[in-house]
Amino acid sequence: MKEPEKKQKNKNWKKYIIIIVCVLLVGYFLFAFINSNINNSNVVSTEIAQKYSYNEEITADAFIVRDETLLNYNGSKVLYYTVNDGDIVASGSDVALVFSNEEDALNFNKYNEIQNQIKVLESINTSHESVTIDYTAVDKQIELDLLNIISSVNTNSHSKISESADDLIYSINQRHIITGKVTNFDKRIAELKAEAEEYMRAQYSYVDTVTLNSSTPGGYFVASADGYEKSFDYDNINNLTIDSFDFDIKPDAVSDNTIGKIVSGLDWYIVCKISADDALTLSHATSSSTATFLNTTCRNLPISLVTLNQQTKQSDAIAVFKCNYMNAAISHLRNETVQITVNNYDGIKISKDAIHNDYVVNSKTEEKEKVLGVYVTYGSKLEFREISILYSDDDFVIVDDNPAEGVLVSGETIEFNDEIVVKGDNLYAGKNIKKR
Repeated sequence: MKEPEKKQKNKNWKKYIIIIVCVLLVGYFLFAFINSNINNSNVVSTEIAQKYSYNEEITADAFIVRDETLLNYNGSKVLYYTVNDGDIVASGSDVALVFSNEEDALNFNKYNEIQNQIKVLESINTSHESVTIDYTAVDKQIELDLLNIISSVNTNSHSKISESADDLIYSINQRHIITGKVTNFDKRIAELKAEAEEYMRAQYSYVDTVTLNSSTPGGYFVASADGYEKSFDYDNINNLTIDSFDFDIKPDAVSDNTIGKIVSGLDWYIVCKISADDALTLSHATSSSTATFLNTTCRNLPISLVTLNQQTKQSDAIAVFKCNYMNAAISHLRNETVQITVNNYDGIKISKDAIHNDYVVNSKTEEKEKVLGVYVTYGSKLEFREISILYSDDDFVIVDDNPAEGVLVSGETIEFNDEIVVKGDNLYAGKNIKKR
């Protein structure tokens, strides 16, 4: 063979070998790619089905409307109120004593405080002589009294704070006697009675009383006014509209003679301007609503929707709620930010990525029907479970873990602690899977 032909033949063999190697490499990578996709198609990501409670809420600016009657007194303004904010008073009852100067009012208050302390200590002396009490029971009472004080402070209930403080002092002093720390309080009672003598004159020093006349309705007493008492017609509250309600209304000037007011009627109202979307949410309310006034101690007050006035379904609306709870803090609410819990949903929270359409067997007809549901793992396989959605958001849904009879086509749904598939390819019931 000639030399040039030999060289050409060697070149051809090298070319063939390179082509074969390239084909083998392409084949290998193609096989690896296909095999990887086949394996990955069996891999799924899951989450555990857990109980979840979700509150659907609306936050809005609110104006409080009450049936309020102003109280005026034209005499001296050195007053000692005999009732607290939020206390119920009747027509004809006294709400304050009038003093000629501030010193007499302070002395009157001091005298009453001393008399109250004497009553408490005398009561402890008497109860100790007639009853044997286990100190552990008193310790529990002290704990309860402390909790009552905290609760009263949180609700801004001045009268209950005073009552709870007196109860706590009583319980502590009672424990001192039971444990032998003191024998009795005779010495302290004698000291207090001597101190009371110094203020004896004060109990007769008031010069007038402020009494509700017969034309003033009974109700809840409030020792202040804010000028909004007559801004809106309490009896016409249901007819308020976006055009007729002015959230920027200015308060009237409060007269120097005004010493407080009476809140009458069982109900008071929360007036809110809300968006069209919030109005739609309210119209679909399925449970009892509650109101929480932000930056106050007034929380979770039970309310009911009285009226929802809206010109069109696309326009803003006026929503009016009513409530019949009352205490000192509530009596001072006026221009507030309110958070209204419209609906409460209890069920299982599921990512929207987990929801699919697949077939289930109708429990009555035994025919297959396509429904919404999720895939759950059962060993190394998938099962499809039907769901009943209670609430839907952008990213998740709340599903009923115990739907009523007839809601589900198949009669079966997911349960707590099921492993729900939230990510996976080519999902179907019976598929073999691997967990990521």
